[in-house]
Amino acid sequence: MRRWDGDELLTGIADASAMEPQVSALLDAMARDGWVAEEPEAHLLPHLRRACGSEWLLTGERLLDDGVYEVTVSLAGDREGVHVQRDVIRLLSAIAEAVFFVRQAAPGVFECVTGVLDGDPPGFKSHGHMVRLIVT
Repeated sequence: MRRWDGDELLTGIADASAMEPQVSALLDAMARDGWVAEEPEAHLLPHLRRACGSEWLLTGERLLDDGVYEVTVSLAGDREGVHVQRDVIRLLSAIAEAVFFVRQAAPGVFECVTGVLDGDPPGFKSHGHMVRLIVT
């Protein structure tokens, strides 16, 4: 099966084990009790509101029991597919810290983990945030 249009090799050039230690460090931090920071409406929401500009309308936000901060937005214009994904990543970059992971979980649903790991600049204690951005 092809991996993208025009893929003739049907395989890549390497595995991704070179970055496995960094991904493992994120997973270890995420598993620590209390790693997710409190009050995302105070720490994240102002940055997201500013980043919305004229391209986005922030229509809702709530903190779920599992620590996920769920934010609902509408996108102005008729972008679709990968263009929406790239716009979402630009929006979420307003809250990006030293580690930043984004995954499209379903159509219009993007999950993000961002934070600071032990030893990361600028020297804050390790902490993070989980955000689910829903594009309506």
